[in-house]
Amino acid sequence: MKDCPHCEYRGRPRLQPAWLLWLALLVWLVPLGFLTAGFWPFLLLPSIAISAWALMAVRPVCPQCGRRWKVSAPPGA
Repeated sequence: MKDCPHCEYRGRPRLQPAWLLWLALLVWLVPLGFLTAGFWPFLLLPSIAISAWALMAVRPVCPQCGRRWKVSAPPGA
């Protein structure tokens, strides 16, 4: 079990998606719109890149106080 450094909560952190998740979903509408119109889906690579960025931006937060969960270095490091 890990402790929250802010409120001393013991347990697992909650994962909070960043606002980029909503941006990624909106950006995916453009290539899907082109695909339904019968065209090659333009802007497919930027959609993939923004989706990967949104997945990497997910951060752990404390379920009790809502502050960012900081991972402390192991002792002796």
